Amino acid sequence: MEIQVKIQGIHCAGCLNRIDQSLKSIGVIRFDLDFETLIADIITDEEVTQDMVIKAIEKQGYEATIIGESR
Repeated sequence: MEIQVKIQGIHCAGCLNRIDQSLKSIGVIRFDLDFETLIADIITDEEVTQDMVIKAIEKQGYEATIIGESR
């Protein structure tokens, strides 16, 4: 599944690494962030839900909103 997520609060590469590690721990295959728009393209295993992605990001202290999805 591919998800687009708007993430608020990212300021540096350290922020990006914390989110990346958290997402990989739940089964995210790819996480790419556009620093200008703060929109991430996320590809997950089929078992990973949108809710799991949002919780993994918010657990690291960032605000996340799903803006798109494709299977």
